[in-house]
Amino acid sequence: MKKHLVQSCLLALVLCAGFGCSTPISKKLNRLDLGMSQQDVKRILGDDYIAKASTTDSEGARLQLWEYTDKKTQAAYRIYLKDGKLAQWGSPENMAFPTLNLPK
Repeated sequence: MKKHLVQSCLLALVLCAGFGCSTPISKKLNRLDLGMSQQDVKRILGDDYIAKASTTDSEGARLQLWEYTDKKTQAAYRIYLKDGKLAQWGSPENMAFPTLNLPK
């Protein structure tokens, strides 16, 4: 009986660790790459985002800020696009646009 209880507890712990630490959005974020098109980002993360801001920088580049919310954890993740290309992503720090540099 005691052995069965220990095995059950270990199984529950492994399942919680496996499913609790990684959320669907965080797994999808790992598939992103700098310079991806806006369409590629939508294909990976989906259309369930909020367009938080859009502006043009001093050089005329179009900057966009999208926010995705993980439905499981309610954590927010920001996507920054420069001229329709993925320039930065991650957890929000503030609403201001960072300096966005695309790889050459």
